[in-house]
Amino acid sequence: MRAKLLAVLCSLKLTLVLLVSGLVVVFIGTVAQADEGLYYAQARYFKSWVVSGFSFFGHKVPLPLPGGYLIGTLLLANLTAAHIQRLKVSWKKSGILLTHAGLILLLLGQLGTDMLSIESAMRLEEGETKNYSEDFQSNELVFIDTSDPKDDSVVSVPESFLARGGTIADKRMPLEVRVKHYWPNCDLEERPPAGSVPAAATHGMFTNRVVHALKPDDTDSRARAAAVVEFTSSKGSHGTFLLATRGSAPQLLEFNGSIYHLSMLFAPALGGHQIVVADPGAGRDADPEMVPESEFAKHPEVTLKRLPLTMRVRGFWPRCVLYRELPKEAVFPEVTQGAFGGIAIAPRPIVKDMENRNLPAAELELLDNGKSLGTWLVAVSSSARQTVSAGGKTYEVAMRFRRHYTPYSFTLLKFTHDKYRGTEIPKDFRARVRVEHPAKGDAREVDIWMNNPLRYEGLTYFQASFDKDNDQRERKVTILQVVSNPSWLTPYFACVIVGVGLTVQFMIHFVGFIRKRPAAAPKAA
Repeated sequence: MRAKLLAVLCSLKLTLVLLVSGLVVVFIGTVAQADEGLYYAQARYFKSWVVSGFSFFGHKVPLPLPGGYLIGTLLLANLTAAHIQRLKVSWKKSGILLTHAGLILLLLGQLGTDMLSIESAMRLEEGETKNYSEDFQSNELVFIDTSDPKDDSVVSVPESFLARGGTIADKRMPLEVRVKHYWPNCDLEERPPAGSVPAAATHGMFTNRVVHALKPDDTDSRARAAAVVEFTSSKGSHGTFLLATRGSAPQLLEFNGSIYHLSMLFAPALGGHQIVVADPGAGRDADPEMVPESEFAKHPEVTLKRLPLTMRVRGFWPRCVLYRELPKEAVFPEVTQGAFGGIAIAPRPIVKDMENRNLPAAELELLDNGKSLGTWLVAVSSSARQTVSAGGKTYEVAMRFRRHYTPYSFTLLKFTHDKYRGTEIPKDFRARVRVEHPAKGDAREVDIWMNNPLRYEGLTYFQASFDKDNDQRERKVTILQVVSNPSWLTPYFACVIVGVGLTVQFMIHFVGFIRKRPAAAPKAA
């Protein structure tokens, strides 16, 4: 039995099956990135042992596949077994032995990279200092003890614990956590008060709003005026818009091939609120058409003077607050403590592309020695400060992107982004940073730019990206990719060993070939 198993493990047929399986998994995993996203596809197909079902050009196929770890492990075992079984240790085989050893080291190095490497990002504004990077693909629940004026003490709970539910308890945690609900991706929405009415807008930026009218004695800093306005012509309706004051951007009405700007403003000198219809194509000197409150409040249907349109005001609120309309699947957690009382949860589908991030949230009951302290809502999408007291100390409780702290800090001094003239193609973008390591007394300034990373204290900092709105920002933003890879040198060593092995084997055969050549015949006298 042992001999048969060893024979199978050493078989060249197994090598071919594994290589073909690897090609199939690489192809399917690459195609699946279009549906599942780069990060999830890599994790599911290449960083797993078994793939339970896969997607192929948008179709779900319920067949299992070997994962990258399984194929790599079996290939490593196959190569090692064949190496031991068939190749005898001798000087003539030393090159082949070295080549095989290099290949084995290469496979082990890749496995070590997958298992041990950590990637995160550091977002810095000019003048900002940080001593941590953030992993935007994983999150954590944290309890932060701020009683020490010099250093905060942080206890971190991985998001996976929250996803499992139940009760989380550990001697390092100041409190027990009972997970009541967990949402892997969601939006936090404020609950509209009773009596709010849907705006029923079909066009513009406020198509999903409800309106809550305020009483004269209500004091709310968000108060604004709003009106639901429909524009019609002999051809029918051209859209219903919710127009509002307080800095709302103009909304766009398309009519007869032209675009018109719609807005609402408060102008006491002109008689109160005004509905404004402007034609940006008419030039700066052209006056917009303005319909005052005194007119549309008395006559909800107004014929515009400069356009063959009728403006029908379906609702007007001189003082109101706009709320986002909640979806049918919205959840109302029973929050009794913290900053999120009266908040609704709007679940969202899990995003898998690289441009967006999942923003999870959880409803938690905190217990101190079995005694309930209340229910909190924590969410990655909000930085609102929440505290809880236990054991004579006050802790901040939050859910955030997972952080990786370092004993040194980075300060962004300057960020430059040069483009090729007349294009948006980056020519050079670099960050000038100051690195300060108090424990070592190290303080220096370095440049990090494309293809020129900074290696410091076992981490590698790459100039990865920048804020897309940098041109409009006074303080520029850079995004550094931070990589921790303990086995980053392994592929270099492996390639050197393979190269040496191939060279040695070639020289052995070359010397043998030279020695076997017949000696030249003596020339005739």
